[in-house]
Amino acid sequence: MPIANCIVSASCQFGSEDLCESWGRESGVGATEMTVNVVVADRQYGKPYPVMATLYLPTAWSPSALSSLQLGLVRALARHFGVPLDGVHVITCPVASGHVVEAGAEQTW
Repeated sequence: MPIANCIVSASCQFGSEDLCESWGRESGVGATEMTVNVVVADRQYGKPYPVMATLYLPTAWSPSALSSLQLGLVRALARHFGVPLDGVHVITCPVASGHVVEAGAEQTW
């Protein structure tokens, strides 16, 4: 259930590669359960970041897996949108067991 919600600057160019496959490769984690949502920002105020993402991960992931997933996401997003690594900002939010509903059922781990 790694889910990344990304907001990208209108100046970013979309790559042609499957972003989930790229993220999986970069993180060393299978991409079958990954989801990436991308929204193009109409405006951004304050410190500019071409790509900003919120990564939701179940608390069941180990600290090393969490690190691999968030760093892999940064690299995949930078390459996909053609921006330097310092142009990508990711915030990781842990999701507790029972705080996800999928297919009408609460998910626990």
